[in-house]
Amino acid sequence: MAADITVVIPARNAAATLDIALGSLVADKAVIREILVIDDGSDDRTGAVARQSAQRHGLPLDVVSVRLGSAGAARNIGIERASGTSLFFLDADDEVMAGSLSLLRSALAGEPRAGLAVGASIRRTKGRPDKLKTPHGYGPDRQQNTRRYLRNELWPIAMGSALVAAWATDGIRFPEAIGLDEDTCYWAALLARAEIVTIDTPVLLYHHDEERMARRFITGPRQTFLAIARELNGLAAAGVERDALQWRKAWIAQRIARQLIKHAMLADAAGMMRAVKAHQELGRAWKAVQYQARIRIGRLVGIRPDISTGSAAPRRTLIVSFDPAYPPASGADLRTFGNAVAAADIGPVCLASVRPAGSLQPPDCDIRVVSLTTEADKRSHSLGWRRVRGENRIPRPALARLKALVREFHPDAIIVESIPLFKLLQPLRPLTRRLILDMHNVESDLAAQTSGNAPSAVSPEIRRLERRAVAIVDRIWVCSKLDRERLKAITAHETPVDIVPNGIPRAQELSRTLSPSPGTSDGFPVILFVGHLGYHPNIDAAERLARFILPRVRQALPGARLVLAGRSPDPTIRTLSRLESVVLIENPDDVAPLLSAAHLCIVPLRIGGGTRIKILEAMASGVPVIATPLAAEGLDLTAGEDLLLSDTDEGLADLAIELCRDPTRMAGLRARAHATVWSRFGPPAIRDAVRDGLGLDGASR
Repeated sequence: MAADITVVIPARNAAATLDIALGSLVADKAVIREILVIDDGSDDRTGAVARQSAQRHGLPLDVVSVRLGSAGAARNIGIERASGTSLFFLDADDEVMAGSLSLLRSALAGEPRAGLAVGASIRRTKGRPDKLKTPHGYGPDRQQNTRRYLRNELWPIAMGSALVAAWATDGIRFPEAIGLDEDTCYWAALLARAEIVTIDTPVLLYHHDEERMARRFITGPRQTFLAIARELNGLAAAGVERDALQWRKAWIAQRIARQLIKHAMLADAAGMMRAVKAHQELGRAWKAVQYQARIRIGRLVGIRPDISTGSAAPRRTLIVSFDPAYPPASGADLRTFGNAVAAADIGPVCLASVRPAGSLQPPDCDIRVVSLTTEADKRSHSLGWRRVRGENRIPRPALARLKALVREFHPDAIIVESIPLFKLLQPLRPLTRRLILDMHNVESDLAAQTSGNAPSAVSPEIRRLERRAVAIVDRIWVCSKLDRERLKAITAHETPVDIVPNGIPRAQELSRTLSPSPGTSDGFPVILFVGHLGYHPNIDAAERLARFILPRVRQALPGARLVLAGRSPDPTIRTLSRLESVVLIENPDDVAPLLSAAHLCIVPLRIGGGTRIKILEAMASGVPVIATPLAAEGLDLTAGEDLLLSDTDEGLADLAIELCRDPTRMAGLRARAHATVWSRFGPPAIRDAVRDGLGLDGASR
């Protein structure tokens, strides 16, 4: 029996289920040519688990590491790399029945004109009995099969229940821009091209998560619907009947509306039902009439989501920043995106930036990224007749788009990123029940440090803005207890001030396991400094590192090197890169390889506010940190146990030399710092802080 099947498994953070999925393939090992696990940006050792499992079971497996953020895109990579004459798509949390691939292979071989063989599947839903889904009603008429499939007159084809001939999928790919109905679009395109053969034997056990499915529907419902509609429209080129496509689009709108009604998102539901009513058949059906009535009654009695109950609707959060927060690269956007990830655990999140954002969307489908301006808006008039130092210029079209976004998204809370966006606070005040100001820094205090003046003498205009802002908003977020005390010292207003600490940046991409110490082949020690290299406090720190601290370290440890990494390097930084043993990594796509190769992070900040994300990032990756007291201010870390501190360049250099000469102490510092940062600044801690900062006070925790 020839081994000619390629198994494609898209996987993202699937370490907990992947071994079971792979183990279920063992009985069909004789017909499997290769297994391609498409590891899409996992941070839980998915790739390592896959390799270990394959070695234990004797399976021919290859791990393909990508960062795509879409199951459809991951499957497409598998299609392109497949060498088998047929393909089998399996999700990483499902199981194949023993002998299923052999059964499907025999069925496909017995019908030469068939492009896919489909078996029955067992759907398992938490709290419900298993449900057997048997394919039936398919015939030799491809157009009829496609039409009936799109109209739900045939059981849908479950991923993992079908074997596809390689020739049938030539030129056909999964949609990559949607996370719902992408499989329907793919199967419909195949049915339009090739005949199908079915068997009644169950070939798959798959796990259905209704809550996750519902969350996908209610996150950006209009955008979700339009994206699916575009993909369905594309099927017309494959010869699919227009009437079937129109029916499917109306049905999708109705399906989304059902979830929106369930979660008391009635305005969004009404918008979806307009698309349903436009279809002559579905718009007049009893279900559509029922949904319309529920919307009208709900609006009449004023139904609102109740977060205190177990059936609560997700809280919708709009976060407004100046620069795009995704993809995150430096302090402000790392904090903002980290808060967005935490808020997405409660409900849908929209990230809106004044400056134009790119086209990338986060792989977590509960977060949506939008821009409030275009490049053309640079020539537009700005809000207000004057700006004080520290305020950002906000083009007038940005406010108009922001108001329209609020009307469409209906956020329960709006979070505005710091004092530079002060001019947005008053216009947003009447548009939300909960307006929050996230103060990355106490800006007046930061301005005092930068100018070298006493806090009481510097920038009274910024201080006035802070006082006015505190009176407008419902809550304020700060990074630390120290910043809370600073803020309370300059305003007497009773607005609640919540501590939402900076979390470990990109925590979802990091391993919780402490990695081994790096080797010394590229020099020892490798000293790393990461940050926005156009930001004045970081420029000052980098210059002292390169000109004073590194040379002193090299006198004792001649192999020492300094790596400066970050975006938008100032000309001063470029000059430093020409010094001996100084390397500049400009705009790194990923700092993880730099951290894994570093022996030390030295952070000699003497200017700045908030808390230093670069310290948390280093500690979370197991890199010992040596810093000034100001750099670690507000983190409440223990000097000598979590990190080493000195307020002079000479002291920082000497601490580095002493630590490098004491491997036992270095290992202990790495372990203690790693454990501390994950427990106090890891995702669970930030999630709880954000929940409390949204005023939920532990509800549904």
